[in-house]
Amino acid sequence: MSKIFIRIKKEFLEVLPAFLFFLIMFYVLVVTRALTLKAYGITAHFTAIAVIGAFMVAKAVLIADKLPFLNLYPRTPLVWNAVLKTVVFSIITFFFLLIEELLHQSHKYGGIAVGYGHLKTDVIWPAFWSREIWITILLLFYCVAIEFVRVIGSDKVMQIFFGGLKK
Repeated sequence: MSKIFIRIKKEFLEVLPAFLFFLIMFYVLVVTRALTLKAYGITAHFTAIAVIGAFMVAKAVLIADKLPFLNLYPRTPLVWNAVLKTVVFSIITFFFLLIEELLHQSHKYGGIAVGYGHLKTDVIWPAFWSREIWITILLLFYCVAIEFVRVIGSDKVMQIFFGGLKK
C-alpha cells in the first residue's frame, strides 16, 4: 500500500471513535434543539450540520488533546485530566456556539454589528444554555472515556467491550 493510503487509514481510525461519539452527541443536541424550538412554533432540520459538526469537533478535539497543557496530570487520578479537558473543551464550545448565534443574527440583519445588537433580544437563551449544558455533560463523558483508554489501553478496552472476557 502507498504511504498516503496508510496515512489516511491511520487518520481515519484515529478520528473514528471521536467522530461516532460526537455524531451521537450532535444528534441528541439536534433533537433537543428541534423540540425546544417547536415550543416557539419554529421547525428546524439540522441533519447535515450534525454530521459536519461531529467531524469537525472530533478532529479539533483530537488535535487539542495533543497539546501538552491538556495533559498536565498524567500520573495523578484521572479526574484531574478529565475535568481540565472538559472545562477547556466546554469553554471553546461556548465561544463556538456564541459565534454561531452571532453569524445567524448577522445573516438575518445584514451585518455583524447589527447582528451583535440583536443577540440579547433575538437568541432563545434557554435553548442556547440547554445546548451548552448537553455539550458540557457529554464532553465530560468523552473526556473520562479517553482518560480510561489512555490508562487501560485501546486493546484492553476493545476486549472488555466487544468480547474475549472469560467468566
